[in-house]
Amino acid sequence: MSGPEQLEGMHAAAFTRANSEPDTIFYAQRVPDSLMDMGARTAVTALYQTALPVGGAVLDLMAGALSHYPEEATFQRVVGLGISKGALDSNPVLGERVVQDLNELTTLPFEDDSFDAVTLCDGLAYLTQPLAVLTEVVRILKPGAPLILTFSDQFHAAKAVAIWQALEPADRVRLASVLMSRAGLAELDTGEVVPPEDLTAWRDTVHAVIGRKPRN
Repeated sequence: MSGPEQLEGMHAAAFTRANSEPDTIFYAQRVPDSLMDMGARTAVTALYQTALPVGGAVLDLMAGALSHYPEEATFQRVVGLGISKGALDSNPVLGERVVQDLNELTTLPFEDDSFDAVTLCDGLAYLTQPLAVLTEVVRILKPGAPLILTFSDQFHAAKAVAIWQALEPADRVRLASVLMSRAGLAELDTGEVVPPEDLTAWRDTVHAVIGRKPRN
């Protein structure tokens, strides 16, 4: 494992974290579930319904017990890569499961140009080497295929990197866009879904950034 990334234009401590306990231990002590509320999860599923390539090969990166994929969607291949074997085993949509801590090993165990889409939900906040991971994502995506990155305003403060905690939500979207662009993704599209005032079960705004691997 190398230390936190040092990226041009960002503070040297940008990707450090307050809690240095191994992630495998930290998350083993917590329920392997999303911090998003039900409304936010539904919003992510709605996005996936329009953006995921039905019938293709998809990878849920930093996956847990929930992938938020549409129940009616069918895929050729669904792979989940996450830190908790228990959470991955309880995720019903996964056909393949890979246990890996991306802060320990950023290299993804997949061939070049092998996925029609990659999803990353509520995970970017915790990556100490985000550019290295996103560069790997670009490698394994097929030309023209998307990375669909989503997050809410909720996160584990002990494990989120310093720059994530210092930024406002809009600036986190900009950070995600900068990292994705530096990794080689193009055609970036950003958006957010704000919860309606009359739905008390939905309080978390969902932010999304979609980028595609260039076709040439």
